[in-house]
Amino acid sequence: MSTHFVGEGNIGSAPDYREFPNGNGEPRRLLRLNVYFDNPIPKKDGEFEDRGGFWAPVELWHRDADHWKDLYQRACACWWKAAR
Repeated sequence: MSTHFVGEGNIGSAPDYREFPNGNGEPRRLLRLNVYFDNPIPKKDGEFEDRGGFWAPVELWHRDADHWKDLYQRACACWWKAAR
């Protein structure tokens, strides 16, 4: 059984990009991010307040991670969908 997560969050620090050798093949690429996920709770006046948000480490293993390191920057708001 896998765990699924969908959330909107803000990147809290500059991304950490790394490449790992993969024998004779293309290197494996990793982009690590620290993301704060809000927990917006509606108030009676129609506004929202954050209650119980959390920080989570996010790892993106993808061949295009080197391009994404320039796109994903600190304070960037992003939508995440993950399965583990």
